[in-house]
Amino acid sequence: MSGQPVRQPWRLGPGRRLASATDLEHLDDLIRIVLMTGTGERLHRPGFGAGLGASTLFEPLSEALGATVTARARGSLTDALGDRIQVIDVVVTVQDSTLTAAVTYRPLPAGANRDVMLTLPGAGQ
Repeated sequence: MSGQPVRQPWRLGPGRRLASATDLEHLDDLIRIVLMTGTGERLHRPGFGAGLGASTLFEPLSEALGATVTARARGSLTDALGDRIQVIDVVVTVQDSTLTAAVTYRPLPAGANRDVMLTLPGAGQ
C-alpha cells in the first residue's frame, strides 16, 4: 500500500477532511469491515463478510453460533484480504450477552503479528 489510506468507515479528521490512517490501521479497519458485513449485503459479492453485524444481534448466543461465525470469519478474511494479510488465528467467544471476535494476522509480505478485537452485544441466551 502506498500513500495515506482513508480511515474505514469514512470519518472527518482535522480540517474537516477525510481522516487518514497508517497502513496498519487501514488493515485493522478493513478486517473490522469484513467481520461486520453480513453475507448477502454486497450486491456483486454475495459471499463477502463474516456476518457479525446486524444479523448476529438478533440471534440467540450459543457456542454453535460462535463456531459458525469463526468458520465464516476465517474464510471471509482469507477471501477478501488474502493478498494483504495472512490470517493466523480467529477466535470467537460467546460470554453472557456479548460476542467477541479476536483476529490475529500478519501483514504481507512481511510484518509482525497484529491483533484486532471486536465485541458486540447479542440477543442473549
